[in-house]
Amino acid sequence: MTKKNLLFVLMLVTMLPISEVVASPILLDLQIQIEDPSEDNGHHRSPVDTPVFYLDGYTLTASSNTVGSTVELKDETGTVVFSTYVYIEGDINLPSYLSGTYTIEVTRDGITFQGEIELE
Repeated sequence: MTKKNLLFVLMLVTMLPISEVVASPILLDLQIQIEDPSEDNGHHRSPVDTPVFYLDGYTLTASSNTVGSTVELKDETGTVVFSTYVYIEGDINLPSYLSGTYTIEVTRDGITFQGEIELE
């Protein structure tokens, strides 16, 4: 292979979009589900720090602001099929027998965040 051909092949390889080369983890979109305004007591509240999780296959990666949270996966009937407490920042391995769409609920300090999670 000549230098010219080698440079052409290298140029083509570097032009490939990154998403086609490496699949990236999915950021879960969690929304505040429960907040009790009766506990206001006249003080201004701090902004709520939404927990951040990334899903990569059957691995949830929890960021530091998720420590102290309870994570539950619920099926379409509302039955809890998986539950764990986040002690440290890092990975949570979900059971590989789960498949389909689940509701993920993350509870911390009396506030519940809710979203959907798709497992294949």
